[in-house]
Amino acid sequence: MVEVYAGRMSVPHALVKDLQAAGYYPQLAGTMLLESLFDEEIISHLVHIDTHVDLDSIHRHVTAFALTPTRLLIAHVDDDPQPAPPGEPPRGMTSSEAVELTDVRTVLIGRTYEKPAGFSPGQPPVEVSLTLGWGQNARIDAFPESCADPQCDADHGYGGSLLSEDLNLRISAQAEGPEVVERAESFAVDLRRAAFRARRGLV
Repeated sequence: MVEVYAGRMSVPHALVKDLQAAGYYPQLAGTMLLESLFDEEIISHLVHIDTHVDLDSIHRHVTAFALTPTRLLIAHVDDDPQPAPPGEPPRGMTSSEAVELTDVRTVLIGRTYEKPAGFSPGQPPVEVSLTLGWGQNARIDAFPESCADPQCDADHGYGGSLLSEDLNLRISAQAEGPEVVERAESFAVDLRRAAFRARRGLV
């Protein structure tokens, strides 16, 4: 099912519903996605709301993903860190990105299961984490090198790993509900499959 959104295009009703359920400027987040859609079909989506509470303020951040046959569209909406003038409503900041699926290099899906000794296929995880990388940012994990000789005290320098890491999400059933975890896992698998097919020219 699709419907007109922001008076311009038709998008899946489920995406509109999830943006509205997030409750944080849904029209703004949706419009940021649609400006890069270019009439492509949305084949999968995910909306994630993140809230941090400080002693004197609440900071909100929504990330909305839309997967098309060729691209991953990402929209972020944040509270403006600068306080609004007295008597004025708060302001929102947006950013959006369109990533070609052929450029997606990392789709790392982490899952946490309760009672793993009794795991059976189809058992849902209680937490899902998603790490995406497409070459914009990299992280270096460094560690001291060692050798097999337990008596050796020489300096063997450092080793490390260069990891492509542009975006991280963590979704917990306890905090956000099992349905949200299920949707996040489904989207991650859809994205991994789409990136695999795009890199092999199977789109």
